Amino acid sequence: MAFVIIESPSLNSDQKARIGERIITALQHEGLAPGSVVVLFQPERGDIYLDGLLVKAEVATPAALQAPLPPKPAAAPPTPNPVPDFKAKARRSKPELQDMKARLMKELQDKGSLSSFEAQVALDLKECDWAPATLRRLFTDLEEAQLIAKSGQKRGTRYVWKGIVNAPQTTPPVKLVKADTEEE
Repeated sequence: MAFVIIESPSLNSDQKARIGERIITALQHEGLAPGSVVVLFQPERGDIYLDGLLVKAEVATPAALQAPLPPKPAAAPPTPNPVPDFKAKARRSKPELQDMKARLMKELQDKGSLSSFEAQVALDLKECDWAPATLRRLFTDLEEAQLIAKSGQKRGTRYVWKGIVNAPQTTPPVKLVKADTEEE
């Protein structure tokens, strides 16, 4: 399965559709099946080193590269352990759900399989009452897209990533050695 991640400043849905269609078409021309390509759009994370200049991700736009930024106003002191807005809301927006789905897919790729409880811990949603139902919907979406397989039932349910797992190999590969036997 081809998994293409595009980290960019905000793009509207039309731009994402055009870019995604072009990427999928290009990969189809190279022999990949259309259902085996996932294009994920997410915001930039981190800094960029470009032509001898370190640029912060939030200013990595062509206009920002040409002109210096005005100083930022002093921010209010941070509150201890603030709860992100989407955790306290009754409903999550579509971009928040897409981001959560992308993070869930990354965790599945890294670990190979997850239970709902493990997903809540990995996505830092343990204290959210809405998390189990939302995760079930996300797991169902991934299962319908044939990206994961579901095994077990109730508390023993595990969701297994069908593609290549990014987890490092912890045990060395088994080496078979033919035993020397003397026949008389």
